[in-house]
Amino acid sequence: MIKMEIVPPFFGILGSFITIIFFATVWYWMKYNEVENGEMRKAEKWKITGYSLLLMATWFMCGMVAYPGYALRPEKANYEFAITISYVVMILLLLGFVFLFLGQRKAYLTKLQS
Repeated sequence: MIKMEIVPPFFGILGSFITIIFFATVWYWMKYNEVENGEMRKAEKWKITGYSLLLMATWFMCGMVAYPGYALRPEKANYEFAITISYVVMILLLLGFVFLFLGQRKAYLTKLQS
């Protein structure tokens, strides 16, 4: 059986890239949202809210699997904390995808009307 080790720099580097990509998305949203009409602008606000909730869920996942939850390290694990955070993560993921869906739906309906 192959024993895999947790390599913290891997997660740190990829987590940093996720954050950078999120802020680049927000930057483009702020830059190009001004050219959209009123209804498309509302759709984009729903979407950026969804992306923000997904980023928060990703952030909380770190606490679930690393410090202080340590779900991946049974010898250090604080399962009570990890379980609590897992509920928070699921709620944030659900809300994030709901907001993305609402934004996509609003954009689709707006394009149909024009």
